[in-house]
Amino acid sequence: MSHEPHETSPLLHNQGRASHRSASGTSWRSDNLIPSRLRRPSLQVVHPDPEEVEPQLPAMAIAPDHETELHEARWARQSGGKPNLLASIRHLCKQEIAEFWGAFMIILFGAGVECQVGLHYHGRTEMSDRTVAAYGDHLSGRLAWAVGVAAAVWMSGGVSGGHCNPTVTLVLAVFRGFPLRKVPGFILAQVLGAACAALVVYANYVHSISLFEGGDGMRTVAGPRATAGFFFTLPAAQLTYLSAFYSEFLASAVLVALIFALADKGNMSPPPRTQPFALFLVILGIGSSLGVNTGYAMNGARDTGPRIALWLVGYGSKVWTHDSYYFLWAPWAASIVGGMCGAFLYDVSIYAGRDSPINRPSSDYKDHDDEEAVV
Repeated sequence: MSHEPHETSPLLHNQGRASHRSASGTSWRSDNLIPSRLRRPSLQVVHPDPEEVEPQLPAMAIAPDHETELHEARWARQSGGKPNLLASIRHLCKQEIAEFWGAFMIILFGAGVECQVGLHYHGRTEMSDRTVAAYGDHLSGRLAWAVGVAAAVWMSGGVSGGHCNPTVTLVLAVFRGFPLRKVPGFILAQVLGAACAALVVYANYVHSISLFEGGDGMRTVAGPRATAGFFFTLPAAQLTYLSAFYSEFLASAVLVALIFALADKGNMSPPPRTQPFALFLVILGIGSSLGVNTGYAMNGARDTGPRIALWLVGYGSKVWTHDSYYFLWAPWAASIVGGMCGAFLYDVSIYAGRDSPINRPSSDYKDHDDEEAVV
């Protein structure tokens, strides 16, 4: 017969196991006289089996009703009752809320690093090698944008799939059976999330923006002291519109093709819950190699959300009209067309899943019936 480990010290072990009777006839154990905080724990408690160590928040996810030393289940184990009003409302649009916060994370890290580098690092003279300084500024920007995308997928992936990008939402609707009825809500949530994040970043750097622009009332989209480019994308100086369109098209095609590859179980998909890190590497690579022409938006919500925010805080209508309404034909049109092309090429070349329209089985019902008859 097995016994559970005892929490008393070895010296008290035998005494602790012996049963005694008091004058009143009530049984007691000698270890009960020792306060629990002073008892020496057993060897198994001090040196637990690593396979039996319980997960703890926030380092590891645990079920809400899982009791541990550092987590009380509280009312999670209560049976019956009804969800409260907030939980009921949140459940109705939980996927859109997740997309909102995913897009929020992209701009929080991305626009944040652009403001930090643009407002505080450019033009510094303390480093003798300006090439090294410029490279460090560029690298910090590419890393932060990649972190923003990874954080977005970690934030929303388990709830909404972590689209955080209208291009991704649309290509999934065309090539992977994402419900069309959900497309408008997802895209609206993505745009609003990006807009709110831009307002948060703007509030954090508003004083520095005023100093950089030359006054509290100075807010410009183009020019040597313009700050709008810290929040949304613009084509590089002297870049033709055709080249700008192609640059966004190419980057978006690469992005979607790699997203499809990472989500393909018939290919080398990453281990569960590691896809955000894989996307970190993808965004870092695209930004470092294909991003200089247009800022590699590849995402209409990532670009339009900040434009809404800057328009609200006083940057004027030029946030919409510059470069022949650039925001419509590059971050939106070129990104969507490029994403569709990347998805099409991946499915034509590699993907074997039957959920893609490329792999839709032929409809020869006569032969199908004959095969069933033979069987």
